[in-house]
Amino acid sequence: MSSSENDEISSKRNNNSDLNRLEKQSVNSPDEIHKEIYKKLKWYENPVLQTSNSNQAKTTTYSSFYSSSCTGLLIVAFLPINLIAFIFFLLLWILPGFGWFYERYGEVRDRKKYYPPIDEMKPWGPDNKLIHVVHLRAPESKLPPIVYVSGMGLSMYFVKPLLLKFVEYMGEPVEIISFDPPAYGASEPPNDWDTENAESQRLLLRQVITKSTLRKPFILLGASAGGLLAHLYCLTYPEDVAGIILTDPTPSTIFEQGSPIGKVLNRACIQCGIMARVASWGLPRPLLFFLHHFSTGDVGDIFRCSHPGYTALLMTHTMLQKLVSQLRYLHTIRDCISKQLHDDATSHRNIPLLVLSALNWTKKRPYGGFTREEMRQ
Repeated sequence: MSSSENDEISSKRNNNSDLNRLEKQSVNSPDEIHKEIYKKLKWYENPVLQTSNSNQAKTTTYSSFYSSSCTGLLIVAFLPINLIAFIFFLLLWILPGFGWFYERYGEVRDRKKYYPPIDEMKPWGPDNKLIHVVHLRAPESKLPPIVYVSGMGLSMYFVKPLLLKFVEYMGEPVEIISFDPPAYGASEPPNDWDTENAESQRLLLRQVITKSTLRKPFILLGASAGGLLAHLYCLTYPEDVAGIILTDPTPSTIFEQGSPIGKVLNRACIQCGIMARVASWGLPRPLLFFLHHFSTGDVGDIFRCSHPGYTALLMTHTMLQKLVSQLRYLHTIRDCISKQLHDDATSHRNIPLLVLSALNWTKKRPYGGFTREEMRQ
């Protein structure tokens, strides 16, 4: 073989090897390119750029401290707001709801505990509601019967012992009847407070007298605000009345425009409304224990000397709502009296009248007819 042929063969081999090398480079070049790019993207793993372990621990500690501090500051900043929101939530929802059930339970419990004898509960109220009627009969009595119309805030728990003492002190038997209007004492409350007015109270008094088959004519005995109702009944049914006795009566002039006592009654109506709302949450109920055992002076005498049923039902929501209703329609009784006098001038015929009142009733008769010494008896 000639040298020229050898050179040609060697050149072909070189060309083939070059082609193979180029093909390998062309195949491997994308992987190498990706590796280079990956190395560039992982620049932070470069040993030159890496920090020591101690520096990393310090950095982690500082970041944790700063994050904890920020979290603590946020908690401290928002804690009062959350606390106030929680208190409002308790006051507006949880406590009133619990107090409402507590008040209903306490009132039902006290009514059952101090429920009067069943024969004293009569369905003579509006819508056949049960009312507490105390009727001390005396068939052999020759005296005119007495119809006692109590004042504001006094229930039969308070009045009945006084009537029994009155009968005991009398020289001969006498028949007496009195009652609690709806919501007073053991009497059931009305279905609608707006139905209570001067006319409804007059009709209720007439209903009790008729249903009890009381002998006529009788003597009307009105105490405090009950004197207004007794006066109205006397003008409306003069043939039923043999005489009228008023003890510390409420004068109709207090409801005139600009009367100072009228302003006091208006404020009392507002205050009783607020107390009724508070009582609906059961707040005054725990105070009765302290008023009964620890109060001194006149207030303590009232709570300690009265029937426990009277004090138990005195500060209930029903009783306070009744006082609000009574204060609202009390002035309308005067209007009914004026109208009755205007329509029938002969209705106020000569009927015996006796008025009993202290000279300075604001000091000597703070309880509408009973001094402190009388309360202790």
